[in-house]
Amino acid sequence: MLAILKSMLYSLISGFAYWLLLLPLFWLDRENLIDYMAILGVLSLFWAILLYRRYRLIEDTEATRLSSAAQGYVELQGEAALYDNEVGRSIHHELPPMVWHRQLFRSSWSGFFLRDAKGQCTIDPRDAEVITPTYQYNSYIYHAIYPGEVIYALGNLETLNKHRTEWERKGLIIRKLVEWKRARFRFLDYFDSNRDGVIDDGELQHAKDAAQREVDEEIELSYQEPATHVVSRAKDGRPFILSSIHPDALVKRYKIATMAHLAAWMFLLLIAYLLE
Repeated sequence: MLAILKSMLYSLISGFAYWLLLLPLFWLDRENLIDYMAILGVLSLFWAILLYRRYRLIEDTEATRLSSAAQGYVELQGEAALYDNEVGRSIHHELPPMVWHRQLFRSSWSGFFLRDAKGQCTIDPRDAEVITPTYQYNSYIYHAIYPGEVIYALGNLETLNKHRTEWERKGLIIRKLVEWKRARFRFLDYFDSNRDGVIDDGELQHAKDAAQREVDEEIELSYQEPATHVVSRAKDGRPFILSSIHPDALVKRYKIATMAHLAAWMFLLLIAYLLE
């Protein structure tokens, strides 16, 4: 829900509709006019700061290809695609398939692919600020990303079957032992070789060796499978943005809106001061 509200906020403050808030200036009385202009001016400064930080983030994050992308916060561009063999998703049977859609505060959560010339990754749209044009069909007003559309993604890239470190391997072995111990009677049946109802040091070492062998086999099998790259929200709080609008156009929109809000801040506060 928070990501949807953020998407709607940035769409509002960077678009024409926001400036309809100036209309009450023409019929408010003098006292209320001054207060309204002061509030609107302060808000405009706040919006300008938010928009400036947003377009600087987009500009300063270098675009990369999936074949050379490092783990972590990345900027990717590619075509949106449904999962293999998936028929499609849509909000209405007369509308074309969509990989993602939103109506008011209801948003699809299903993942989809982003593909470039060198590979593909899975996009997890939960918690994403999704920016698309507004579409209308009969009574439906919605936002959508369609298969084949070029999209821009700014988020955290993680490879799920990446190479395991020794520390991660030991953690998996410990978790395996803990899992086995929870099934106490089965654990005793497998490793209590003298049947005295107690796991002694030698039997515990045998269990550790068995857990190590099983974990090593699982890790080896995971390395033989194709890597799964997933883009999702960064844990450090940096924005997770998906957009079917080209980043250059998005930056241009935010820059213009930033300048407009700065101008409104100075103008409204100056006029409010002069009217006092």
